[in-house]
Amino acid sequence: MSRFNETETALIERLRALKAAPDMSIPLFDIGVPMNAAGFSQEEIMPALHALEQEKIITFIPGKRALPVPSSSVEVVHQRV
Repeated sequence: MSRFNETETALIERLRALKAAPDMSIPLFDIGVPMNAAGFSQEEIMPALHALEQEKIITFIPGKRALPVPSSSVEVVHQRV
């Protein structure tokens, strides 16, 4: 598994741990700090977050927050990995 795939998988697991839902925005801090502690750098995390945005799993919103996209995001986060 590539490092990018490892990072994306860890991000999805983090979203699961946060019980990501379309009505709940998530501070990027709450994603990044535990990911850094797990050994992932910001340079690895951000491209994976952007990939999740491209896949319409999350969207970035003002205030350095991410918002799961309704319907498909919750299903994908829970089915993927």
